[in-house]
Amino acid sequence: MLITEHGGNPLAFGNVTDFSANINPMGISESVRRAFIRSADELEKYPDPYCIKLREKLAERLNISEKNIVCGNGADDIIYRIVHAFRPHRALICAPTFSEYSKALSECGCEITEHFLSEKNDFEVDSSLFEKLHDVDIFFLCSPNNPTGRTVSQDVLAETAEICLKRDILLVCDESFLDFTDSKGIMPYINGNAVILRSMTKTFAIPGVRLGYAVFGGTEKAEKTASAGQFWSVSSPAQACGIAALDESEYLIKSAAYIKTEREYLINELEKYVEKVYPSDANFILFKAENDLDDKLFSQGILIRNCSNYSGLSSGSFRVAVRSHKENELLINAFRRLRNG
Repeated sequence: MLITEHGGNPLAFGNVTDFSANINPMGISESVRRAFIRSADELEKYPDPYCIKLREKLAERLNISEKNIVCGNGADDIIYRIVHAFRPHRALICAPTFSEYSKALSECGCEITEHFLSEKNDFEVDSSLFEKLHDVDIFFLCSPNNPTGRTVSQDVLAETAEICLKRDILLVCDESFLDFTDSKGIMPYINGNAVILRSMTKTFAIPGVRLGYAVFGGTEKAEKTASAGQFWSVSSPAQACGIAALDESEYLIKSAAYIKTEREYLINELEKYVEKVYPSDANFILFKAENDLDDKLFSQGILIRNCSNYSGLSSGSFRVAVRSHKENELLINAFRRLRNG
């Protein structure tokens, strides 16, 4: 089995078409590419450790004070910053979900409780969560959830934010894939105990650059998180790309529409060849199939994410990214060949 900690490492496997990494299939925009190239003139200087211009532009787009925004070397960087800043003793996470939450928490010796999502309910995060929101210091929530692709409903988000505020639980809502959906996310309900994570890496197809940011409901928690990480955490090229990307509103609209169309195509086709395809609102799809499917597809030059190492998932669980239509057809044709022998 080709099981790795994360997707997106095709160099380790040779010449393959990589469906394991959930990156925008539209690819990097020309304006962001030009910004990256121009940033070469700044390589002999240290980057701005406070990301002032990027935070100011984010604040303008989000209608929130730049003092409430922290930028980092990808959303992962901010996850670790938050955990190391607040040193929680007890945490709640969903299962299955992104593995870096538990990894960061474990490094700080935090006790972790898992709220297992029901496979019968297609791994939806619902109101059954609320009874678990007690006697914890921090709760990591992912919407759309990785690897399930399910967004959390607005009603559940609103109630979760309110409960966490009342019970003094730090709510970290990871919205790294939200721009690929129709969801408004948790921003309408942000409060002093809420943090929103976003990944520009995923949204703008710049995984080689690494850029993410967090929006805090309060300045004090933002400052504490910013102080917890390394001083120069965001490179000059990453800041330049981020500033350029924030002007790409049309790119985001086209990306979301394209992903929706291709996701529907993949779901409809995959249902012909696998045991179960779960609903998804994101740019990736979770499904159940024979345990060695990843090996079979790899023999045809296709890399998918084996998800059997996720807590809450069993063997035979796989995730594929939504890629270009040509690449998606390549994947489906590989399934046809497997069926036909």
